[in-house]
Amino acid sequence: MNSEDKNISLQFYDYLCNIVGSEEVVRTRREIFSGIEIVQKASSGTVISSGSKAEGLDLKGSDFDQMIYPNFIRVYEILNCVQSDPDKVPLVMETNDTKSGFTKLKLAIEFDYEFDMIQDWFETVGEEKYISSKRFREKDLPDYMVIHGPCQSTAGGDYDHARCLWCKEWISPARPRTHR
Repeated sequence: MNSEDKNISLQFYDYLCNIVGSEEVVRTRREIFSGIEIVQKASSGTVISSGSKAEGLDLKGSDFDQMIYPNFIRVYEILNCVQSDPDKVPLVMETNDTKSGFTKLKLAIEFDYEFDMIQDWFETVGEEKYISSKRFREKDLPDYMVIHGPCQSTAGGDYDHARCLWCKEWISPARPRTHR
């Protein structure tokens, strides 16, 4: 790199540091969000901070994003892979009659509803029980929050909370993306 390019690069670095903060400031912000996740971790659920703030960038207009998934639910792509576990609610993906990139989540095995908080998430279609995305999003919606896409968000838009469900394996449609 010639000296002129190096000088421009350093000026640009200084400019970015003035906007988002120095490398140390960004690292400290990331560590704070990691600490928040550790404090918020519970046996019933896992919290993952995401978005620009969690990445240490405090940009004008940035909101705080969190994904929260219950640890007592297990999603499977294929019914044959469902494992019996009395501490987990098994859901299986069903992609018949869905748009590309979407799935229906069906209760794989009937279980005793010890998990009271999720009873309201299900709707019955024929003989099967499926997670209702509307009920899933709206369950326990606080008065000070609104539905914004898949999230519960503050009315001012400074916080987004997305309930998620986790599949431990890469599902078939996503596998090609693991090698990008």
